[in-house]
Amino acid sequence: MRHLVFFLGLVVLLAAAYQTANACTCAGSGSPCDNYGSASAVFVGTVVSGRQKERPKDVATARRDEDAGLSDWGSTFYKFSVEQPYLGVAGTEVEILTGSGGGDCGYRFTIGQRYLVYAYRSKTNLTTSICTRTKPFSQADEDLAFLGTLSSAAPGATIHGRVARYELKKEVGISGPNVFITIEGEENKEASPDSEGNFRVSGLRPGKYKVKLHLPDTLTTYQAEKELTVADRGCASQLWYVTDNGQVTGRVVDVEGQPVARILVSLVRPDVDPRTADDVRLERTDDEGRFKFSAVARGRYVIAVNFNRFPDPNDPTNAYPPSFYPGVLDQAQAEVITVSLGEKVTDRLIRVPSKRPSSVVNGQVVWQDGSPVSAAQLLVTDITYGVKPLSHAVQVDEQGRFSITGYVGQKLLVYARSNRQFVPTDRPRDPIERSEPVRLSLERPTETLKLSTTTKLR
Repeated sequence: MRHLVFFLGLVVLLAAAYQTANACTCAGSGSPCDNYGSASAVFVGTVVSGRQKERPKDVATARRDEDAGLSDWGSTFYKFSVEQPYLGVAGTEVEILTGSGGGDCGYRFTIGQRYLVYAYRSKTNLTTSICTRTKPFSQADEDLAFLGTLSSAAPGATIHGRVARYELKKEVGISGPNVFITIEGEENKEASPDSEGNFRVSGLRPGKYKVKLHLPDTLTTYQAEKELTVADRGCASQLWYVTDNGQVTGRVVDVEGQPVARILVSLVRPDVDPRTADDVRLERTDDEGRFKFSAVARGRYVIAVNFNRFPDPNDPTNAYPPSFYPGVLDQAQAEVITVSLGEKVTDRLIRVPSKRPSSVVNGQVVWQDGSPVSAAQLLVTDITYGVKPLSHAVQVDEQGRFSITGYVGQKLLVYARSNRQFVPTDRPRDPIERSEPVRLSLERPTETLKLSTTTKLR
């Protein structure tokens, strides 16, 4: 009988990954003019009090708060005594909502301290965060210098920005006769970027505008049209990154010519491994086996099929061996396609090799005395090709039973955890359930695996 020892380290890694995924990330706060132009309120004031937003005690109140924009439980309302209003503040006091800090980007104000605040309207609340130019008054010299010019500045708003692309890891401005920007709203304007890709339109009436980038067919960008709101004497900026507008399309079929649905297709450079390439493009085929890669940069590529970096052991497409266009197993024999600027390479037919026979693993997770581990947690990793992918959870029933659908030749790493939640204590060496992974090679149509748990000191 094989004994599995539960591995606490996995829990720690998962917790660390969760914290990283929820960390606050800001794209940059922009210039004082840009922040002023997009803000709902700008002022200098001193924090006089704070109150935390608490979770409502009943569903009706929760729904009412959500409709009113007050559902940020754990966030804090700070009341400010306004010393100098610049925009959107009529009285001597104003309340600002912000998060608790950390993952929600909240700004941690200190009661009694003086700040320059840029606030933005969210339903009924004015909000701010660390992603704005909100800061202590003592650090706001650049902002105050700009704000001090507002009373003498000529009326009118400014929309500016840049059109650029990356070439050889360097940002390069884009311009040309077929590259231009239209601005539609309170009034309509058109602008062309200069040789550095920069554009600027001033003297606009404040308000909402639709700003759209127009490009030749050989180039494309993500979200060519954006909506900007800009205040009088303020600015709004827009940066577009453009790429080549190449296209690669095709179809994946089996040896009998039938479409292969939901199989992963990769577009990579000829000299890199599809599983480890940094610039890999990934798509899945539709129900008819079709795939399409858009915004493809000029260059040489191979089309790889079923090189999944994070394979799910129960994915039925695992039965097809990884292969390359037009239907070979060796990357050295793959046909290389060349995509020129904006070229559309279409109708590439990939005939994948025959499916491997299926193999079903039926198993059970039990304690050492043979009794089932009710609703155990089972993690399975496909290690067939040596690349370390993520683990996938597999359903385990109340009797500890599970089933994994794979294929002959597949190699799996399997381990289980009990359903008892780990509770940290003052004695970190207290015994807990954990497991040693079991390596399993699928060789027959049906495999049986019994995982027996034990308790052991760390």
